[in-house]
Amino acid sequence: MSLEPDYNPDFNLGMRTEVQQLNQVLMSSSTGMGFIMLLSGEPGVGKTLTAESVAEEMRQPLYIMSASELGETAVEVEEALEQVLELTSKWNAILLLDECDMFLEARSTSDIRRNRLVSIFLRQIEYYRGVMFLTSNRISDFDPAFESRIHLTIHYPALDIQSRLHVWKTFIQIGHLETKIRDKDLKALAKLELNGRQIKNIVKTARLLCKQERVPLAMEHIQMVLQVKKGSLL
Repeated sequence: MSLEPDYNPDFNLGMRTEVQQLNQVLMSSSTGMGFIMLLSGEPGVGKTLTAESVAEEMRQPLYIMSASELGETAVEVEEALEQVLELTSKWNAILLLDECDMFLEARSTSDIRRNRLVSIFLRQIEYYRGVMFLTSNRISDFDPAFESRIHLTIHYPALDIQSRLHVWKTFIQIGHLETKIRDKDLKALAKLELNGRQIKNIVKTARLLCKQERVPLAMEHIQMVLQVKKGSLL
């Protein structure tokens, strides 16, 4: 099953609705078998946030690991995967394997080493009995062998101006702290081509600045962070 989520005018509501739908799918398919979901899209569009929200909604710990941490050789990958899958099973944790592109790409006859890695990865996840999220930044050349092993695929489109506006609003409103940032400021910020992770980090740093000054969050704090990070964009 494949989905492409719409960005709801209320970003928080959109995320909650998506998470609730995922939970319903997980509950209805909970038969003691594993459930594997693939989240694809550019960095910073909400893939990790989805896994975090599902884990929070299901009240289960979330174990996050980058696929690159599994190792380079077939032996390393197999041993690391066995340990991670055993650990998450003991904890009854949801597993998020980040940036799995090297395993998901179609195999070729010219790269025997990578073919072996993919085969090991396929075998390990086939017998997993928990909930697993795989994330991918690109999915143009998908190995057909994964089609029968991945139960749900969600593709996240790149953020446009409207969706970036909602992301800015969401992170600025977290905690309901006092702010002097106006709607016209948010619209200006939304024109900057930033992803969700970048926006989150900018707001977090700006909050530290205003906290240190003991004043409400203002546009000046956001601009200061932007200037330090990549020069003035406004």
